[in-house]
Amino acid sequence: MKKTIAIGLIGLALGSTGAAAQTPVEQVRILRDFEQSVVEYTERHHCLDMFPEALNAATPAPKIFTLPVAMVFRQVIAQALADHDREGAAIGGMNATHRAAVLQPFPTNELVEFPTVLRDALPTLPGALEYRLVGNDLVIRDKDADIIVGVLRDAVGNQTTVRR
Repeated sequence: MKKTIAIGLIGLALGSTGAAAQTPVEQVRILRDFEQSVVEYTERHHCLDMFPEALNAATPAPKIFTLPVAMVFRQVIAQALADHDREGAAIGGMNATHRAAVLQPFPTNELVEFPTVLRDALPTLPGALEYRLVGNDLVIRDKDADIIVGVLRDAVGNQTTVRR
């Protein structure tokens, strides 16, 4: 009974969030919400680069990749990869030795150049933040604090990793 109620609530939440992002107007609104979340993070967590020891288990994780934002980002990434027509071009899919987690140090061995096709397609981030790929996950990295701010799991899935 509890499982049925939980599944029903999840379905209701998904249906009522407007996460479908099917229209350009909805996408613009959702991306504006994303940009606001990023700005709020930079304002609220600016001290992490000056006092990284202040980061602890009680530090609330930023809410950057909400369900609607994740859906729009996946649509934008899929479209950018579909438009990217170089045969055999690999995007992401690197064998990550580290599973990305919010408010954890960025794994320095995963610091590889971010694909231009994705950088050009995604919203611009403030100067202290940057997009990175850790395996197939899209992460937002705070360069000054050297921590992961947000993770979008399987943003660049295996089916889109190698273009044929």
